[in-house]
Amino acid sequence: MGYAHLRELQTALTTASDLTTALQSAPNRHDADQLVDVLRQALTAASSLGAETGPTGCALHPHGAVDPLYGDPEDPLPPGYGKCLLCNDRRRRADAHSPHIRRFARPHPRWRRPLSA
Repeated sequence: MGYAHLRELQTALTTASDLTTALQSAPNRHDADQLVDVLRQALTAASSLGAETGPTGCALHPHGAVDPLYGDPEDPLPPGYGKCLLCNDRRRRADAHSPHIRRFARPHPRWRRPLSA
């Protein structure tokens, strides 16, 4: 998809360049409108180059499923969650399994460390 938008941008800019080269010292309204239309096409093509690659906007899963809770005002997603259902599911699983905290057992009351000589 990116290549098609790039090609469209190049074509629009070439057309705009050709139109400005052909302009006389005082262009008429039709020529100006034609140039504005071509420049708008170039702007649209240029802005679509950096657009999201799919409905999820995710770099890993651009055409994956959109999380049904995305944008839900009654049950909003936590901060940092995006549209991608696959990534959000991974985050949910990671949040459910918090890191294991290693706790050191207390020594038995009768246990004593031997004294070194």
